[in-house]
Amino acid sequence: MREALNTARKVKGFTVKDIATKLGISESFYYKIEKGLRNPTISLAKKISELLEKDIEELFFDEKLDGSSS
Repeated sequence: MREALNTARKVKGFTVKDIATKLGISESFYYKIEKGLRNPTISLAKKISELLEKDIEELFFDEKLDGSSS
């Protein structure tokens, strides 16, 4: 579901375990965030975006929804 998150992680050369360890969360929890099964807190989303050097919006908001509000 969150392809941008998965892609950004791989571009940085991180495994799920690497990210989870750096964030102090379980691999399972991070995996569920990446698959769109769980939502991170704003604080955790901010840490993930900083670690991956990407904007929160780029990682966590579906671009397809952007055009629906005018």
